[in-house]
Amino acid sequence: MGVNIMFNFEVAGLADEAQTESVLSTLAELLAEEGLRDHEVALGWSIQDGRHWITGETDYPIGISRFHAWRPHFEGALQERVRTVAPAATASINWRYMDEN
Repeated sequence: MGVNIMFNFEVAGLADEAQTESVLSTLAELLAEEGLRDHEVALGWSIQDGRHWITGETDYPIGISRFHAWRPHFEGALQERVRTVAPAATASINWRYMDEN
């Protein structure tokens, strides 16, 4: 059974623009590998007061089959990708379950 979800994530603590671009690239690869297309999850990055960060979010609910198994896999893969490219950075994900409304 599938679940309709929306989510957003943030990666903070990036060292500089080069590291930000590297993390952005690896996250775009992860999303593609997970079958999430560009129109389903938007990625962006910002710099404010010398701090670099990346954000990603769904613009509308997406259906995920076997979400109970996919969620920990995706969370772990996202954390691992960030850790590999930017060991000092932190990533967080917020889930919104649309079927609970």
